[in-house]
Amino acid sequence: MKIDNVEYSTFSGWIDPPADVLPSLDGDLTCEVAVIGGGMGGMATALRLAERGQDVVLLEAEFCGYGSSSRNGGQIASVPGTSEELGIPRTFVGGMREAVGGMLNPGKLSRGVRRALISSPARVFERTKVTDVRRHGGKVVLSTPDGTVRANKVVLATNAYSGEWDVTPERLSVPMWLIEMETEPIAPERLAALGWSSRSGVITQHQVMEHYRLTARGTIVFGVRRVERAMTYPLPAKAPDRKVVEELAGAFATRFPALADVAVERAWGGWIAITSSWLSIAGRIEDDIYYSIACNGHGLAQAPYVGSLIADLIVDGSRHEDLDGIWADKPKFPPFTMVGPRGLRMVWALDRFTDLINGSRRRALRAAARPR
Repeated sequence: MKIDNVEYSTFSGWIDPPADVLPSLDGDLTCEVAVIGGGMGGMATALRLAERGQDVVLLEAEFCGYGSSSRNGGQIASVPGTSEELGIPRTFVGGMREAVGGMLNPGKLSRGVRRALISSPARVFERTKVTDVRRHGGKVVLSTPDGTVRANKVVLATNAYSGEWDVTPERLSVPMWLIEMETEPIAPERLAALGWSSRSGVITQHQVMEHYRLTARGTIVFGVRRVERAMTYPLPAKAPDRKVVEELAGAFATRFPALADVAVERAWGGWIAITSSWLSIAGRIEDDIYYSIACNGHGLAQAPYVGSLIADLIVDGSRHEDLDGIWADKPKFPPFTMVGPRGLRMVWALDRFTDLINGSRRRALRAAARPR
């Protein structure tokens, strides 16, 4: 693939940043519930609380929808079959189809939820980084560069950034940096030749997966393959490294040899949170601080759903059975395994060995050359 003119970004390639970023917090205020983090989980929590009549404040370090909520591949993650039966590209042998799910533009979704939140009674402050979370005088006090928020209850909805405060449970999650890329627009006849008749998104079964999907603008968005763990906080803002772009572009050319001459138009990257179980987690610290790590790579829909359930728990005092399934009774979590620098290199090597013995490149070339 051509990667000489790639646009690199720390923000989503799905949409442009909002033109109406809200003012930051300036001064001190009080509220019933404060939500830290303006991703899909945080926005859904605050919006639900506002709809239920709660006095809620949301604080976001950048702008709502900035982080992993709009950086992902937009797949909402079964039926087995061959590639022809599933309508996926002929260069894949087959797979499992998720019976319930779909695809969407995650940038548009997060932007729409942001508009709904701003229109609600919730008080929203963007460009407001929370520097400290502590208890004082029966309240939870959130410190920011230019003011404080005193709340009766707080929801930590910061995904990879939760580890920046001492109040966060130890080993709640590990921050992982990953990459997404998008091709230039591809001619419809070339896309049709792939045999991708269902337009279903594809996720490979590597240890660190690759995913591919067609978009409404005639491009292919694809990503991940290699991840990087952060060892300390605060997390740095970083755009994709050219070497990682080159590797992922090589994987694309292997999967779609007929499109090996297509150019990569943009690449974006950022931090997500992974739990030790690789499953969603929610819980509470004493009686006044709630937290959740919802997605873990298992689908965009989990974060807003879990956020709304936490909001209902705060208002009603009882947990929905779906929240019971991921609830941590005590904020204690086991050590992480295989996610240090050495372990991640071993996982990457295992994936490449699997590619070698499966002959993915040879298979893709044969399938691409096979008459339709």
